[in-house]
Amino acid sequence: MSDTTTATVPLVAAFRSDAGRVRANNEDVPLVDADRGIFGVIDGIGGQAAGEVAAAIAHDVILQRLSRPLGTAAERVREAIAIANNEIFRRAAGSGELAGMTCVVTLAIVTEGRLTIGHVGDSRLYKVRPDGLQKLTHDHSPVGEREDAQELTELAAMRHPRRHEVFRDVGGALRDKDEADYVEITEQPFERDAAILLCTDGLTDMLPSTTVDRLVRQHAGDPDAVVGALVEAANEAGGRDNVTVVYAEGPEFARAVRGRTANGAAAAPPPPRQVVDTAPLEVSVPRETAETQPARPGVWTRVIRSRVIWCTAGVIAGVAAALLIVWRTTGMDIAAPRTIAVSASPSATALLLAEALRTARPGDTLQLEPGTYAERLTLPDGVSLTARLPGSVTFVRPPEAGDSWTAIETADGDLGGRISGIRFESTADLPIDIAIKVGGQGRSLELLEIGGPMRAAIEVTAAATAALHGSHITVPATPLVLGAGAQLAAIGNTFLRQNRAAATPATMADGAQVAFERNVFIGFGPDLAKGIGPAERQQFLDANVIVNAEPSPAR
Repeated sequence: MSDTTTATVPLVAAFRSDAGRVRANNEDVPLVDADRGIFGVIDGIGGQAAGEVAAAIAHDVILQRLSRPLGTAAERVREAIAIANNEIFRRAAGSGELAGMTCVVTLAIVTEGRLTIGHVGDSRLYKVRPDGLQKLTHDHSPVGEREDAQELTELAAMRHPRRHEVFRDVGGALRDKDEADYVEITEQPFERDAAILLCTDGLTDMLPSTTVDRLVRQHAGDPDAVVGALVEAANEAGGRDNVTVVYAEGPEFARAVRGRTANGAAAAPPPPRQVVDTAPLEVSVPRETAETQPARPGVWTRVIRSRVIWCTAGVIAGVAAALLIVWRTTGMDIAAPRTIAVSASPSATALLLAEALRTARPGDTLQLEPGTYAERLTLPDGVSLTARLPGSVTFVRPPEAGDSWTAIETADGDLGGRISGIRFESTADLPIDIAIKVGGQGRSLELLEIGGPMRAAIEVTAAATAALHGSHITVPATPLVLGAGAQLAAIGNTFLRQNRAAATPATMADGAQVAFERNVFIGFGPDLAKGIGPAERQQFLDANVIVNAEPSPAR
């Protein structure tokens, strides 16, 4: 038996992931494919960067399994989490520095008007209706069980000293997909006036459910505003942990919420719960907390030592200086940027990409609607290119393209701009030579997914500067190529090698500089840092995670 891979209820969605105000790294990973109705949050456990590796592995394995529409939604969700569990366990067993890494996962599929949830751990999924918010997952933790049993109030659970412990995780032991009491499966109708909110405990340890419910209703109809308000509120409340929020709503949710508010109706309050003092709890697996992390250097010490921060600061300073020069010498209005909607096909509400490029001016953002864009472009200086929903926009090579084909090139100049949330898909039949060729100063490349056979994922041309954040690159060749004098800061990315010949993450011409920090390198082997001097080599190894096991097959 199988079900469709496309959500029949059109959903609008957004996500936000933030390191918080205490932790230096972010071990959370959002998972969003709105076109197929797939939503999830993954929270890595393991300390330092091992949790990031576990979360990255789970993200890739789950998407690989869900790309095959075999079985019911419940079967696919259960199997995806079990396969991810076993892959994380295998990787951890083969690497001393990754021993003990695990994660927790909450995964949902919305299809044919049904909501199917697979859940392991203490991240959460809430369903929101016009008449109230309902938690559909159970916390697999001692404190969470007592809260669900109404033995602890929500506030008492949020403050409990053992709130970070879980007794069920992904990656701690080998599991069978049909194992009882492992993947918690929940199925419910998904109405057109419903919304879902998935989040890691960095949100729910900071904000009570009443605040979460209020912020969702306040910004209903604007998913970006919903996730932004929730993350900001969690950070303002202390931001003690990484916080990740994934939100999706049906087409009638916002109207139903506004109608109920106009009629003076309010969600029913939760039933009163008995308050019980913090009693002894069952033995469980401790999650790393900010209090138990090894002591880190002070903030200013990290700033002084970090080549990445200095490189990024130089990029920002260059952009600021350039903007000031432009304003003083030309009088150009740089204070009123525009967001221009762009569609892959003719639309009454959006421009085609070529038309949008002709009208764009520095400071503008070209916001791409979901779809496949079989075209190449040169992005003007100071113009940004973003996906309205990260991961829903794919650039591919058209069949009639020439021998060497680059998807996006950025024009030379000093005004910078962002390229964010875009996928690049290269195949043997329609290979991309380079996904992005960066020229000019101060380009920021964020949340990219680049995969398939190509000469390089990203090329930074001679004397250009750029920063690469939160991206996932799986290519058989060297991922990064830097021209003479080029500079790149690469922070929090995942690089997977598909070919043993690609032993290094970057090829650099004379005078080029690249600063790597908090990246995960999988399958590159012992020659990853070949050619780097002893001092810089040790800094590189200390600042990143190296996994020498073979990578999973590319999706």
